Amino acid sequence: MHWCLGMYASGSTWAYNVTRQIAASVEPTNLVLGTFVSRFTDTARLQQPGCTYIVKSHEIDDEDAAAALAARAAAIIVTIRDPRDAVTSLMSYHNRDFDGSLSLVEKSARLCARFASDHRSLLFRYEGGFIDDVTTLGRIAGSFHQPLAAADRTRIFASSRRAAIEAFIAELPRRPTSLVNLARPGHLLDPETHSNTHHAGRTGEVGRWRRMLTRAQASEVERRLADFMGRFSYQLHNVKLKA
Repeated sequence: MHWCLGMYASGSTWAYNVTRQIAASVEPTNLVLGTFVSRFTDTARLQQPGCTYIVKSHEIDDEDAAAALAARAAAIIVTIRDPRDAVTSLMSYHNRDFDGSLSLVEKSARLCARFASDHRSLLFRYEGGFIDDVTTLGRIAGSFHQPLAAADRTRIFASSRRAAIEAFIAELPRRPTSLVNLARPGHLLDPETHSNTHHAGRTGEVGRWRRMLTRAQASEVERRLADFMGRFSYQLHNVKLKA
């Protein structure tokens, strides 16, 4: 099992999908199954023998679920982002208010921080541009202890470009397998890739929080996540850490 653990808006869906494709390429005799886990009951889906499971998670309030995933994971793909931009993304694309966005971002950030230094973890920072770096695929393939063929690397990288993702999302209304996203009425979800219609039209802008958050909002993010930001070298602007 590979666990794709990401902060909200950190490129976690991208990481999940390329990891699924890499698994299918380097372990062709195994059935690759992807799933989302947020509570312990979700782990019951990880029991079929002869399968390679790729798990996607953000925040997990259920400690039993986190412990179960940690016990089973062969590798943990951790994606993080400046929490101020993550909050801004949830407010912009998920239509959430500031308090709800910050709560989700904080929970996911703390879970990512918990496992970021695990010896099985690969840590990817959104600001580092890992989504647009083809060498990212080789790093993930290395966690399977198998080489990724050049042709597969080219194919997977091409499928992960923004234009390809936008084209796939545009087809969701016409795909018979698309589901209504119960959390977002009027939006569709692809159950295999976890792509949503609200994933379309994103710019990936870094630092947009400076013009989209109020000073009070930015200060509150920094106050709540100052330790996280210090650990991962995100510069504080509105709050100074106490000595």
